[in-house]
Amino acid sequence: MISNAYDLFWQYRDVYLTGIRNALSAAAFGLVLALAIGVLAGIARYSSRGLLRGVVAVYVSLVRNTPLLVQVYFIYFGLPAIGITLSAFSTGVLALTFNSGAYIAEMVRGGLNAIPRGQTEAALALGLRRRIVLYRVLLPQAAPTILPAITGQFVQLVKDTSLLFTIAVLEITKAADDVGNESYQFLPAYLVSCVIYIALCVVLNLLSDVYESRAGFSKHKRA
Repeated sequence: MISNAYDLFWQYRDVYLTGIRNALSAAAFGLVLALAIGVLAGIARYSSRGLLRGVVAVYVSLVRNTPLLVQVYFIYFGLPAIGITLSAFSTGVLALTFNSGAYIAEMVRGGLNAIPRGQTEAALALGLRRRIVLYRVLLPQAAPTILPAITGQFVQLVKDTSLLFTIAVLEITKAADDVGNESYQFLPAYLVSCVIYIALCVVLNLLSDVYESRAGFSKHKRA
């Protein structure tokens, strides 16, 4: 079985490598865009009042209470209905962004809420404006809590790209399915995809640990 899987990977390596490239690209683009949305939404949930905070709360609730697959389908079939046509890859990136942005927003809000209120009161007592307090006092202190969780979110995004198979994006799972359909060896084809996911996630987790350590956010220091 292992020998068959290796031979299959080597024979169809171009298909698998394309799948890997598309999966990593979709996850990277999704994370960058989700960071922009999530940080702003998290700050809004923490510091805003009224309508803006309510809108962000509804957005986060929608994402957390619906499956990612449903969100992918809703965007893929919903946007053309209102005259917006995107490629399958762009639609997938948008779905990953929409989903991850909500979780990053909660990471940011949780990190800010973990800071003792006395930090804010002391900064305000020194005459600092609330916006300055947020960006110069609170966010730097929340970073050790937020950033490691965000690096882990990238690993989750790589795995989530498997759902883009349902809208015909050639990622790792779609590559395995195409190889299986062509070679009639579905088990070895999907075994290759499993090994690829494991290898990618292990490497990304190791890189995440190295980044956290060099940035001063290591797990041992946080403990």
